[in-house]
Amino acid sequence: GDRIGCPEDVHRHFHAHLRDAPAEQFHTVLLDSRHRVIRSVLTSQGTLTASLVHPREVFRPALREAAAALVLVHNHPSGDPSPSPEDREITRRLAQAGVLLGIPVLDHVIVADRGYASLREEGDLPPGPSLDA
Repeated sequence: GDRIGCPEDVHRHFHAHLRDAPAEQFHTVLLDSRHRVIRSVLTSQGTLTASLVHPREVFRPALREAAAALVLVHNHPSGDPSPSPEDREITRRLAQAGVLLGIPVLDHVIVADRGYASLREEGDLPPGPSLDA
């Protein structure tokens, strides 16, 4: 699959699909050791303002497909990509689960009509492997 090397690659890949979605969609992008996409999984679909995600649903396909790493992606139907406190909290929880499972979360990218936000760039992920590594 395509190589994901930076948050902009994630935005470019998902923007057309997610920009007009009426509700939040949370996707898990499974990556191989060279950060090439194995596949993308729709993990959760929520309401206009929220999408509930549990680590079990995020990591199940990653374990099954022997993914080396993950990128998390979701949209903000409001058009504003700014992360909410809930976005920051779920990112931290999923990153912690990834450390325990040996499948690092490289980034969490929020896609919106007015651009994107990378929670790695905003400092919400612990130091460790990143997309550009």
